[in-house]
Amino acid sequence: MIRGDNGYSWLYWRDGSRHITAYPVKHYESKLPLNEYIRVHQNSIVNREFIQKVHLTHKGPQLCLSTGERLTVSRRRWLFVKRTLWHLF
Repeated sequence: MIRGDNGYSWLYWRDGSRHITAYPVKHYESKLPLNEYIRVHQNSIVNREFIQKVHLTHKGPQLCLSTGERLTVSRRRWLFVKRTLWHLF
């Protein structure tokens, strides 16, 4: 997973470690394979393997990850995410 933070990006690895880089999330979006990663918010890109479930809440749609985290999907990206992850509903 990649999370943005004021022009920097946190890269989260499978082993639970994380590293900060001086690039924004947008930098990584074009470099990652589209069939493996999905951008769900202005500040979040997620590996599709880690997405377990999609929840519809009063705050908006959320993705439940295998790490236990929940990420909110932005309204602008919701239709794309919905079409891409239809099998998780």
